[in-house]
Amino acid sequence: MDERNFRATAREKLRGNWGISILTAFVASLLGGLIAVTASINLNVLEDHLDWLPIEVLRILLAVLSFAALLGVVTFIIGGVIQLGYARYLLNQHDGHPFRFGDLFSQFDRFGTGFAQAFLRNLYTILWTLLFIVPGLIKGFSYAMTPFILADHPEMTASEAITASRKLMDGHKGELFVLGLSFFGWNLLCIFTLGIASLWITPYLNAAYAAFYRELTGTPRYITE
Repeated sequence: MDERNFRATAREKLRGNWGISILTAFVASLLGGLIAVTASINLNVLEDHLDWLPIEVLRILLAVLSFAALLGVVTFIIGGVIQLGYARYLLNQHDGHPFRFGDLFSQFDRFGTGFAQAFLRNLYTILWTLLFIVPGLIKGFSYAMTPFILADHPEMTASEAITASRKLMDGHKGELFVLGLSFFGWNLLCIFTLGIASLWITPYLNAAYAAFYRELTGTPRYITE
């Protein structure tokens, strides 16, 4: 499996569809529904270093942080089901079936499954990370295909899909790592452009993940629900 082929396939699927792909990926990122995540910049400002700022700036900063906290709660609640919708969008795009922005919200009838898969994946990864950092990273790759599997198999529970992802990724975790690593230069560009380049990099990377999943699973199974 060659990461260059996955990137080439992603570019092919995105050709002529960049507009809707950027919009869908951007909203998915806001709602915590991304499957593969690009580099981002987090600015942590300590309270002790804020007293030099004007009171108006502090009020704006407080409002922004309050909004960010609210958004964090929202993404925790609905991020999992948005992941399923984004996986459905990516697979429709990859398989040559009709895809639309609304696919992002098409899985809300499976809200419990979406929430459970995201919660359990994060929980398992954190628990493994508490042992050692490397096992946690490895488990993250093991569970990475869960949203795609659930998008393909709506009859599965969250636990069944996580187990299926772990089995599917057996012997392929290194390949997924290399695929992500091949975007290192793009992630640097994202940092240098203060995140602006992520508008293009994010759909590109996630489309490559969809190509990777289809390479592992073979013949696509199209779900119309």
